[in-house]
Order: sequence, then structure tokens, then C-alpha cells
Amino acid sequence: MDRSKAILALLAVNMLVVLYIGYTINSAIRSHDNKTGSELRGLQQQVQLLESQIVNGISRELTAQADKVERLDYTLTGADLAQKKAKVGLQVALKEVSSSAVIAVSVRRDGQVQPLEAVLEHQGGMQYGTELELSLEHNYELTVWERSGAGQKQLNAETRRLPLLDDVYRNRVAKASTGAGISNDRLNADFSFLLKDLEIPGTELEKALLRIRKGGAVYDEIDVTRHAAPRSGRYAEIEDHYKVARASGQIDNSVTLEQFARDNSFDPDRHVSTAKAGETSPYAQYSLFYTIEFAKDYPELKLTRDSAGQLSFEWVLRFKDGYEHLN
Repeated sequence: MDRSKAILALLAVNMLVVLYIGYTINSAIRSHDNKTGSELRGLQQQVQLLESQIVNGISRELTAQADKVERLDYTLTGADLAQKKAKVGLQVALKEVSSSAVIAVSVRRDGQVQPLEAVLEHQGGMQYGTELELSLEHNYELTVWERSGAGQKQLNAETRRLPLLDDVYRNRVAKASTGAGISNDRLNADFSFLLKDLEIPGTELEKALLRIRKGGAVYDEIDVTRHAAPRSGRYAEIEDHYKVARASGQIDNSVTLEQFARDNSFDPDRHVSTAKAGETSPYAQYSLFYTIEFAKDYPELKLTRDSAGQLSFEWVLRFKDGYEHLN
């Protein structure tokens, strides 16, 4: 008996055990009126959960058996950011394939009726690949086919995604968070985010802006680009001290976190890694800060601790290819 059959047999036995337990519990419910309703409901919920886990396990195993695609990866081999088009290298690893069969892929973007189709080149062993030109403005769904004189069959049990739009635009900035704090004489704003290195010339961060809003309208726009530098993983050790120094007025907006670190004999690493052990990550950590001092900034507003609440902040990240992220 191979591994797949053994797993299915074990799952079937587990299902029978669950059915038996369920029958036993139902019998107990009928025969033992002294059991509390909550105890019985708890037992029933446990059985239902176990039933669900077994059914899902069987479903996953059957899907894995039916899926003949071991791996499907893509890389961007070139990009025209002005036209928002990219050359995409597609690599497919199969679990099995019929001799002399032709392997092809159909690529369908969101809402597209007629998919793009391409024949994959045999690259040795069970590896196949091709290069496609696709628009960066869409995500795609991929289906891998085996074609022969007997017809064609789908090799992937579930549709595979190629999320170009998400990878290049929507997920370029991740885990963004903002904060603000008010004291008697100043208002502090901060913005933290992860920035993805796409390794595509022209997608680098070009400008970071802070828009101050009053009554819903933009009241001022401040260029904070000089503060936008990737943070070392060790910056966390000193960043809280930096925030306190800004909030207390010990330093002003002209002092960057890097300068504060150097002035306090802090030696940061080159950049932060957001990857787990053994992995590499395309993301780097950034943090931006800005302080409004009531005594000298916007004197026409006569800001106080109470009235400063009328101001709100909007952070803008502008990239060389024209993409903007608002937070």
C-alpha cells in the first residue's frame, strides 16, 4: 500500500471512530437526563469539529493526489514601467507527464473571457518554462495543460495565481501604521511601514511627504524624504529614546533618527531583515517622524493641546514610476 492509500485508509478509520463517538454521545444524551445541557453541547461541538477536520483532511489529500503540478514560479525578467508591461519568466515543475505530450499554459486576467495560451518549453527532467509579456495592471490565473493525440487534460487541480498587480503595486508598501501624540507644547506624528525592493529600476522611493489637514482640506505639505531611510534591526533599541527626545523638545525635526543614533554612539546595522531564519525578505523597515511645535509652527492657528486635535495627517509615498501610496 503506497503512502496516499495509507493516508486515505487512516482518514476513513478516523471517520468511523467519529461516527461511533457521535452515536455514543447521542445515546448518552437520551439516557442520562442528569447531564447538563452545556456539557452535552460541548461534546457535540467537539465531535462536529473533529468531523470537519477529517473531511477537510480527506479533501486536501484527494486534491494533492489530483494535482500534477509540483511547483509554479515566476520571475520578472524585464519591465516597461511607462507602458506598465513586464516580461515574465514562468517555471513549472511537474510530478508526472505522459511521454511525447505537449505542456501548455493558459493565462487569464481578472474578468477576461478568452485567455492567453502558450506552449511551455521542456527544460530537462520534469521542468518546463516560457517567457510571457503581461500587463502589470492585472492579477492572473494560470492553468497548466497536457495535450496529446488523445486530447488534453488539466494538470493543476486548483487554479494557480500570478499576482502581478499585487506584487508590483498593492503590496509594495506593507504593514503601514501611523500614530500621533499631543503634549502641552507640541504634536508628534509617526509613520512606520515595510517597503518592498522589487529590484526593478524606476520603482525606488522618490519622495516622502506629510500632508497636514485641517477641516478636511490640505493645510500644509512637508517634504520628509531626508528622513526616509531603511532602519536597522537594532534601531528598535534606540527608536523609543528618539521618540521621547522629540516629544520632550530635546531635539527638533532637523535631527534624523540616524543622526540621533550617531550622536548617542549607536552603531546601526545596514538594514532591517524581516525574514525568518534561513529566509531572505524583499522588505525593509522604515519609520518617519514629524513634530509640530505650538510656539513656532503655524502661529496663525494659535495651537494648544486642545485645539491641535483639529489637525490630521496624511502620509504620502511617491515612487519614481509615478505610483503613490497614501496612508
